[in-house]
Amino acid sequence: MQPSFVFTFAIHQKLTYVDENDANPASFNQERLTELNNAELHVLGERFIKAGRLKRHPISKFTIPVSDAHETILYSAETYLVTHREGVEIIEVWIEIPPEEFDPERLLDLLRPDSDSGFVKEIHLSLPYLDDEPPLFTFIGILGSGLDVDEFIELHRQEIINILYLNSSPIPFKRSFINSEIDRNFCIREGGASYMSGSAALNLMFMNQQEDRGGYKQLQGKCFLPFIIIIEILLLEREILRKYYEKLAKGSLSINGLIGLKQEILNGLEEYYGIIAKVTQFSEPLMEYGERIFGINDLYDSVIDRLDAVIFDITTNYSKNSNTLSFWLTVLFGSLDTGILIESIVSIYYVHNIPAIIAWTALATALTSMMIFALLYRKIR
Repeated sequence: MQPSFVFTFAIHQKLTYVDENDANPASFNQERLTELNNAELHVLGERFIKAGRLKRHPISKFTIPVSDAHETILYSAETYLVTHREGVEIIEVWIEIPPEEFDPERLLDLLRPDSDSGFVKEIHLSLPYLDDEPPLFTFIGILGSGLDVDEFIELHRQEIINILYLNSSPIPFKRSFINSEIDRNFCIREGGASYMSGSAALNLMFMNQQEDRGGYKQLQGKCFLPFIIIIEILLLEREILRKYYEKLAKGSLSINGLIGLKQEILNGLEEYYGIIAKVTQFSEPLMEYGERIFGINDLYDSVIDRLDAVIFDITTNYSKNSNTLSFWLTVLFGSLDTGILIESIVSIYYVHNIPAIIAWTALATALTSMMIFALLYRKIR
């Protein structure tokens, strides 16, 4: 078999990436990039691609040393920055290792974030701009030959689920749980199987020994890469909603800013569900399941509820302030009108007594203010 892995990491600060020309993209796996572009076009659609809403930038290449009982092996890794126009970014580290015998314990040791001899530890050492957090998600691809995929699954049911859940516990999963997970196979291609958990996805592809080596890449392009892209969209959507929620939690937006943010959220979701509207027989159940286990629908509801609550609070305060302003304007102009009327009347009797006119006017104005205040105050509370 030939394993390949993609580790995705969230980044919480803007990363100034190396320009593609400086990163020398020609040195990256061109066959993979071409297949990725084709898969994106198939899954996301031409309009989405032309809009440039999702971009993949080559960042760096490095080697990962992994030691076993006999020797230290250097594995090649390629790093990409995936950006979405809504302002979120994720880092992807692609690793492909040479063909070897299926060894589930060794695979788990390489994949588990807490493993001292695994890939994740070395990735953090090689990419210092990553936070000290476990991967956002892990993609696992296994290409094999000489065995039917159903036979392989039947032989390694427990090990497959352990890999899918990155589980190294000596206590096995229940048989009913294993059966339910094995039955949730998202791949519709002959010779393939695709599984997904909340932290990892596993794609198995098996071919007959008679088929040439190029068939592996064709199957990977048809199944494993679209599998990655669909889940990648779900991960990005979750990060976008988290960004909106954190922005709302700060509570520093004006009412116009909140209305603009709400429209931004609705536009982003319209685009997202536009992608879902064109999903295939393969991607529809995968996206529905991914939305559920990633909590995307619940997170979206939380964002909208918080947005509505903040807008309600601001509009309520605005209405209250408007009522208070109207109250004081009524008191002011009402008392001034009364004062002017009294001044006109008393000036007839105190033609040459200016202090008396001023005193009567001031007294009438003050009394009127107090009366209007007493009549209206309870109504605006």
